[in-house]
Amino acid sequence: MVNEELILTTVAEFIENPMSLTLDTSFQEMDMDSTNIVELLIEFEILLNTDILNQELNLDDFSTLQDIHDYLKKLC
Repeated sequence: MVNEELILTTVAEFIENPMSLTLDTSFQEMDMDSTNIVELLIEFEILLNTDILNQELNLDDFSTLQDIHDYLKKLC
């Protein structure tokens, strides 16, 4: 099940310098680029045991953790 805690906990373990994360935290604030976002999505695929990455996925749609949360909620 996708919830705020899952998103924040996973991201905190994924980044080098975990800060005070909220769903409003941007990937730019975390110094994450598109490659990092894909790696994070792969981590969520493993955790949630579901296919997340597909051809229709546009990484430009993701600017904050809330965007990831909303996307995952639609899939799961």
